[in-house]
Amino acid sequence: MNRSSIFPYWALILIAAMTLLGCQTIRSNDGLLEQQSADANVSSRQLRIVLDDLVLQFSSQIEQAADQILAENNDPQIRKHALMWKTNGIANCFQAASRRDPLGAYFDIWILNKQSLELFQRPTEDPLFGDSQSIAILASEQIELVMSDVLQLLGNDLPIDESFVTDFTADHPVNDLYFNRASITANYTKYIDHIKIDEPELLGIVGDINEQLDQVQRLSSMYAEFLPKQARWNGELMLLEAMESTAVTTSLQNISLAADGVARIADTTQAMPNLIERERNLLHDAIRTEREATMLAIDQMRAETVGQLQQERIAVMGGLETERKAVLLAIHQERMATTEDLSQLGERTLHQVDQAVDLKITTLANHGSDLIDQGFKRGIQLLAVLAPLTLLLTVTFFVVRNRRRPSINADSTPVTPMAIRVHRQTPQESHRRRHPGRRTA
Repeated sequence: MNRSSIFPYWALILIAAMTLLGCQTIRSNDGLLEQQSADANVSSRQLRIVLDDLVLQFSSQIEQAADQILAENNDPQIRKHALMWKTNGIANCFQAASRRDPLGAYFDIWILNKQSLELFQRPTEDPLFGDSQSIAILASEQIELVMSDVLQLLGNDLPIDESFVTDFTADHPVNDLYFNRASITANYTKYIDHIKIDEPELLGIVGDINEQLDQVQRLSSMYAEFLPKQARWNGELMLLEAMESTAVTTSLQNISLAADGVARIADTTQAMPNLIERERNLLHDAIRTEREATMLAIDQMRAETVGQLQQERIAVMGGLETERKAVLLAIHQERMATTEDLSQLGERTLHQVDQAVDLKITTLANHGSDLIDQGFKRGIQLLAVLAPLTLLLTVTFFVVRNRRRPSINADSTPVTPMAIRVHRQTPQESHRRRHPGRRTA
């Protein structure tokens, strides 16, 4: 019964949670920055905004340094290297910035810059930019300062820091200006033992689609500004390579191919925003269809669950009613039996009390007769003792009284000295003797 009574509450909570989840707007999961640092100064969304500006700074810095090298040198090889640096460096920067997680994109751009700086600082007999090698080194060092400032902005409690970038650059350097680089995704845990990357959830992936499409559109818009320049730089590279070839026709063919390539790139650039918009609309329609189907399935599950809960409630209430009737009947029977037992007990108690009272009265009556007989005997004994004593005292009293009484008759009274004295008293003395309180005249 306890499990049946607890089950509806959990089912209702589950239904409410699923309903709220279906009604809410799908939100994206936290990025790697929130997963690895709870006290970060910025969020992944804010870091993405910083990265957009960082990509533009990186690209502009490389373009400016490469243009300065081109202006100072007429050597075709040095000019070729400067053009390759601009073309491939900016392309790799945008490729690194297009990563899904902003923190991973930030470290990938930093690794690209460190690899470029290590390539430029590598001691060789023939530097890539000749006497202008310091320009490329200075530009990379300035980008390093910007990267360090961004790391300070993120905070000091990240498990990923500059040591990861330095170690990765030392183990995976680039050897030329084509920038064939190793992927950092497969090497996170190799350099950072305590990092944990959570698996993406379905709702999180669906929620991130709009944000990812917006980011791709922003990067495409920024890269669109460099596409004409990229086409011109590729054309200049082809011209430089053609100048090194002895076959004029081959050079002209390469120039024609370059022009065609530039035209195709321009067409692709113009069609890319429309393509992204069309794909985005199709994806929105697919997501809306899936969401409607999901909500319909959730409503059906909710209706079935409510029906099951209603049946369970009816069954539980029926069981409770049956048990209540059985308990009331048992209580009534127990009360009747208890009343009968109490009545019999009272009768037995009264009977026993009557018997005890009768016995006590009989005992008191018998004992009272004995007490009266004993008192009578004691009274006779006391009377037998007191009668002679009283008689003796009476006789003694009369004897003593008779002895103290004086004789009035002179004849009968013997002549004693006291009588002679009385006879000699004067009448006044005799009067005072008889009346002591009176005075004679």
